[in-house]
Amino acid sequence: MNDEFAARKVARAVLAHLERRRPDIVGDDAALRREMERALAPLREAYRDSALPPAYFAALEQELAEAVPGRWRAAASSFTAAENRSFGSWRGGDIYARVVYVFIGLVVGGLCVKLPFIPIWEKWFPFALAAGAWWLPDAQAAWHRRQYARRLGAIVSDVGSRQRALEARVTLAELLPDDRAPRGGGGPR
Repeated sequence: MNDEFAARKVARAVLAHLERRRPDIVGDDAALRREMERALAPLREAYRDSALPPAYFAALEQELAEAVPGRWRAAASSFTAAENRSFGSWRGGDIYARVVYVFIGLVVGGLCVKLPFIPIWEKWFPFALAAGAWWLPDAQAAWHRRQYARRLGAIVSDVGSRQRALEARVTLAELLPDDRAPRGGGGPR
């Protein structure tokens, strides 16, 4: 099949469209179905314009309708809830929270250097821990986003793994030209 309409690429396009409207549609099944239809409409039109067999895209749409909504909603609802809670960072990671994190990093780093049973003797360690503590809220958000991206990637991979089955739905008759007559005035002499 044409790479433009490969299952992975179409699934990625549908998920990208859903992600643009995620906060509004994550809890509403009807809105999710409408947005999926809205995402597939230009792809369906482009597929029709390219005069490829309709059975493939119909099977792809069916596969997407079965695989994407439930799994996307499960991943998106938990991610949206975590996003609304600022990914669990204290005070949402504002400037005051970051300053407190820095001081906690200095104290913990100083204790690690001073306590004899912890084998850290480098004097720069508390400052490195404090500098890292400043970025803790950003690290939490990045970790959650990466986990969410992996879950979406798994959806795309699962849909893409069914590419051969989708292509198998296209019959040979759909691939042959309509006139089925030999072209060029006959065979070899």
